[in-house]
Amino acid sequence: MTAEVKILVEGYTNADSVAEEGEEKTQPTVTLVRDGDLVMVVDPGIMESQQVLIDALEKENLTVQDVDVVCITHSHIDHYRNVGMFPRAKTLEYYGLWDKQTVETWPENFTPNIQVLHTPGHDYSSITLFVTTRDGVVAICGDVFWKENYPRDPHDDAFASNPQRLKESRHMILKIADWIIPGHGGMYKINKREASAEEETIHILKAREPKIAVTCKKCGRQMRQQDKCKCRPYLCFNCCECGLDCDYCSCSHER
Repeated sequence: MTAEVKILVEGYTNADSVAEEGEEKTQPTVTLVRDGDLVMVVDPGIMESQQVLIDALEKENLTVQDVDVVCITHSHIDHYRNVGMFPRAKTLEYYGLWDKQTVETWPENFTPNIQVLHTPGHDYSSITLFVTTRDGVVAICGDVFWKENYPRDPHDDAFASNPQRLKESRHMILKIADWIIPGHGGMYKINKREASAEEETIHILKAREPKIAVTCKKCGRQMRQQDKCKCRPYLCFNCCECGLDCDYCSCSHER
């Protein structure tokens, strides 16, 4: 048996044209995942009325009480504001699987047909669900992709915490999945030919990178230049000890 994936509320964003339109408007895509007896809602989002989501669930013969897990793909409020709509549900997010006041580490193989992987870059807390369906693997990835192939260049993501890691996360998703549900658009099929060409380009660029010779003095991870804390280059950005009032550093407290 495979899982089922369905978009409950299709998202949108005008972030790519806001300069012409003058006012940014956004709504994340809200997705329903069913695997056996499990009912999951991904990114319950922000909308003018919660009734929109209630009505969408009703079309699937579901109520908010039927939802077992609410998944948040990353810690940007437009994706998680309505998490409190589901009083019985556990919450799955980067930092753990929450059940009321308790939290535990989530398993990578969350169910037989749902794999959860860390996909940082747009936000350090980004996770992606890889759901095996009868039509192939669907990646529900939040804003790793905003909508179909946008932003095409990760450096054009104005909210990305680390464009290089975003590029790597995209590469992984394109390699594993057959379909993508982006953060603010409808589901689309991956062009595997384009994905293979992108993979070849990444391998070429990585081959040109200098060898890593520096490790973080706190956690021991190997660091490239972009991984170093600006104030304390002997630490990686995740182990940055700078305070929130630091005017120079852009490390862990901004991720």
